[in-house]
Amino acid sequence: MTSFSASDAALEGFNLIRRRWRIVLGWAGFNLIALIMLVVLTAMFSVIASAVGGGAQAMALAGLAIGFSVLFAQAILAAGVFRLEMRPEEPSFMHLRLGRDELRLVMIWLITVTGAWVVGWLAALAGHAVGAGGVWIELLAAALAIYFGLRFALTSPIGFNERRIDFPRSWRLTRGRVGAMLGMLALSACLIGVLMVTVVVVLAVVAFASSGLDGLAGVFGGREALHRHPGLFLLAFAIEIILTPVLWTLAMAPLAAAYRAFTAEP
Repeated sequence: MTSFSASDAALEGFNLIRRRWRIVLGWAGFNLIALIMLVVLTAMFSVIASAVGGGAQAMALAGLAIGFSVLFAQAILAAGVFRLEMRPEEPSFMHLRLGRDELRLVMIWLITVTGAWVVGWLAALAGHAVGAGGVWIELLAAALAIYFGLRFALTSPIGFNERRIDFPRSWRLTRGRVGAMLGMLALSACLIGVLMVTVVVVLAVVAFASSGLDGLAGVFGGREALHRHPGLFLLAFAIEIILTPVLWTLAMAPLAAAYRAFTAEP
């Protein structure tokens, strides 16, 4: 069995950012463009929904279209990480494309989310049927969801690199490696959490140092913050734009590292 280090795989995102930080920083520009397009689409769909009467069905369709737009933007970033890790020579703009690979990732995510929703729905039904003891059924369902999530975690890098949706292959690759996958993803999640908390604390310190308690509202105050503290609001917005591709890199690179390690067997 190929040697695999869960800690090294969990740190692959940081290593990738260190090696290719210009590319990851460039993805912030794509993130900004995608956000602008999302705002334009939201306004356009709102106008169309109002023109046809603003019914619930029209609003639902508009929301669905916007949701898919967000999903595709996220898939482009995720595929960019996989491309940078596994097919860096492939023609693309900053390793970003919109094609079958990205569509395949969206389909994999939708199948995964649907499966998790079905498991949760069945657990909730069983819990209500059993009554007070149903909490154990829900806990069992959560444990099963985590287990299946670990076994199918490599479906995304498989779908990208092998160009097929193959859940059974992920199941085979992770056989006997559930503990390693759990350690890798848990450590990766902790590192991402530490990074996010650090960013929030730094922003809060900067805001408090510049404008006191009122400055905190300039960072975390929502839309009104743009009028009260435009400088702090724009700073927080810029950090959010940059942080998004960083977080996708930290989340996707460990999966690519695990896939490469598990498929390197003779």
